[in-house]
Amino acid sequence: MSLSTNLLDGLSSENKIFVAFSGGIDSTALLFLCNKALKQKKIGNLKAIHINHNLSKNSDYWQQHCESFCKSNNIKFESFIVKVSKNRSSIESQARQARYKIFESLLDKNDQILLAHHRDDVFETILLRLFRGTGVDGLSGLNERRSLGKGEIVRPFLNLSKSDLKIFIDENDLPYIEDDTNSNNDFDRNFLRNEIVPSLEKRWSKLSERAVITSATAKKKKLSLDYMLEKNFKKEISTGIIERANFIEIPSFLIEELIRLILRKKGIALPSKKVLSEIMNVFFHKKPSNESYVEWSRKDGEQIGGKVFSEHSDIIFQKK
Repeated sequence: MSLSTNLLDGLSSENKIFVAFSGGIDSTALLFLCNKALKQKKIGNLKAIHINHNLSKNSDYWQQHCESFCKSNNIKFESFIVKVSKNRSSIESQARQARYKIFESLLDKNDQILLAHHRDDVFETILLRLFRGTGVDGLSGLNERRSLGKGEIVRPFLNLSKSDLKIFIDENDLPYIEDDTNSNNDFDRNFLRNEIVPSLEKRWSKLSERAVITSATAKKKKLSLDYMLEKNFKKEISTGIIERANFIEIPSFLIEELIRLILRKKGIALPSKKVLSEIMNVFFHKKPSNESYVEWSRKDGEQIGGKVFSEHSDIIFQKK
């Protein structure tokens, strides 16, 4: 399958372009395509970034493979070694946090880091969120673009499948590594990928394609709702303060969506359904007192937790 550098249209030709490069099929295809775009002068500055999590006995070999690939293709390369505690509950989450912290530190204004997530990843992400409990936000899957620090994350492959990328790799005879940790079903995503998804796809074909369509529909609905909220509740969103008296007649579901939007704008982790129900009960369904207080946090620590309390008639949302 021939992948066109048109997939990379919209990338900066002046600022730095980084590619998160693990050495696997997906990131190898992305880096190879970016290098092709560099030669075509569609982008002007390319560097591969490898994160060594030290989670496998093969981690150092993978790093060496990535460095060798970049050297043979005349691509700038930089690697980072991170330590992930195997004693904590979520190794996946820790590894992700460590990666994104490094990515953010690399990005100056308008720089971009490219990730090789594809259509199958979108499907897995939606399933994970459904199993954990999610709303429209979770059904939106992965964003093709989103801000990170001073720069931006870009995912050019979201409409391509894993098999598309494998065909591209084979056609171009590109070397890649197989991550042995991908067979470890102790990780939630691996369990889905190895056990659940194959069974689902035997029963219902083209599920990942349908997931992308569902994701796009959910995104549109969420953007429409956010637009309406931002237009009608500018003060509440900018201050993080809801004056309760003005919301007596507002439907509960709309207040809940406003709360979620306020928290996202403030970079605060969204509460679980149980905690959100408690917030609604304590502050909106009943009249709160100055002692009313609810707080929450994420077990994986990926985002800062939040708190909500009441002062006079104001309901205030802040970082924990």
